[in-house]
Amino acid sequence: SMELSLRWAQRSQVEFARLANRNALFGIVQGGMYEALREESAQRLVELDFAGYAIGGVSVGEPKEAMLRIMTHTPGRLPVHKPRYLMGVGTPEDLVEGMAQGIDLFDCVMPTRNARNGHLFTRFGDLKIRNARHRADPRPLDPTCACHACRGTTMPDGSVTGGFSRAYLHHLERCGEMLAPMLASIHNLHYYLNLMREARAALEAGDFEAWRSRFKAERARGID
Repeated sequence: SMELSLRWAQRSQVEFARLANRNALFGIVQGGMYEALREESAQRLVELDFAGYAIGGVSVGEPKEAMLRIMTHTPGRLPVHKPRYLMGVGTPEDLVEGMAQGIDLFDCVMPTRNARNGHLFTRFGDLKIRNARHRADPRPLDPTCACHACRGTTMPDGSVTGGFSRAYLHHLERCGEMLAPMLASIHNLHYYLNLMREARAALEAGDFEAWRSRFKAERARGID
């Protein structure tokens, strides 16, 4: 299957050039959970000189330990001056570990898929809004979050709309109200965007490892 992927990569380059496509074409490193195959795949793709490189096949049901092993192994085999993209990953912890290994780009449905199931990401761990413990909780999902669901939005006239309690979101979930996954999606996407914003700032400041340690400690603290 790795050889087939490499042949597709070569054919894609030929067609990409024929069409004079102005977008960026990435080669996708495959090889399953086998480091030797991953290394060969990366080497041969680098020889083809793509605009960037993706690491595929690490979000298809394999154990987390295997995914982390490949995520640690493969990025260092790819050029540092070109984007390195980890496909289909993942949790906030996965993203931060990927950045620590040199990953530049991620894509994942997790923020919205989890939101549709009442699973919310916060600075202090994950919150499952359907749990009965939140039935009468007047607090926002995350007191440090400035999203529409947590803090609301200031309108041009100075009024504030939005800003909802855990109790209200729990009620919406229990009623099957469509507003529940909408607000949860707004919150989760805001959380992920802010996470990446903080990570970029830490990298630019040369403070990534200290920020990473704080991130882990805060996430491990858990929801009050």
